[in-house]
Amino acid sequence: MTTTGVPTIRVVEGVASLDGLDFFSGDLDELKERVGALLSSGGVHLIVTTNTDQIIDFGKSKGLSEAYNLASLRLVDGKPLQSLVRALGGRNTERITGADLLPQAADWSREEKWRIAIIGGSDYVGEGAARNLRTLYPGSHVEHIPFPHTNNVKNENSGIVREQLHYYRPDISFVCLGSPKQEEWVVENMDNLPDGIYVGAGAAVDFAAGAKSRAPLLMQRMGLEWTWRLVQEPRRLWRRYLVKGSAFFFVIIKSMWGKLK
Repeated sequence: MTTTGVPTIRVVEGVASLDGLDFFSGDLDELKERVGALLSSGGVHLIVTTNTDQIIDFGKSKGLSEAYNLASLRLVDGKPLQSLVRALGGRNTERITGADLLPQAADWSREEKWRIAIIGGSDYVGEGAARNLRTLYPGSHVEHIPFPHTNNVKNENSGIVREQLHYYRPDISFVCLGSPKQEEWVVENMDNLPDGIYVGAGAAVDFAAGAKSRAPLLMQRMGLEWTWRLVQEPRRLWRRYLVKGSAFFFVIIKSMWGKLK
């Protein structure tokens, strides 16, 4: 397989980038400062949580590539991606997943009075996630906004979602539709959304609701969280992790070769 068209991760002066698009570098305290600055600046801001799956799709999916170009922040989500970044010299690049950021935002909500919305997930799961977070973080403002079933981000059925967002006016919305659908939906509706931050957060709603369990911390630190998820959902995920996921090796090879040149 040729590496032509394979995305490249580079690190220049400690800052990692994906084909020239910089990743956020810092810890949760620094991220909170950036989030506060974005909210103060007004406008609609997209945050993408980058894992190996998205890296592989980057450049192949026009909608995902556009989302990455428009994103205000690009977080490193996947452990294999973080390991690659650090091997290239990005020592200050922390792994911040959508699953971690959702409860963290609920915690911030108590102090900053930020309003949090969870978009997507079934009614049972979404409401459960919002309820759990309000219980875990008393005083937080977390609501669930259902998303109608659709495979087309241009489908006007999602107009009701925009209406509810304008009514609730959240500061941070976690869009849990799966990638690249969630990122494409934000980009498609960017001109009609209320000001705020929109985070592509995938299965974060399922974890917050307790509908799915995350891997033990040791497995997360070893980069084996994918095996935990594969065991939980083998029929849905085997192709993603065992077939598609192998393409990340070419990203590693091209990126490391670029460092040596």
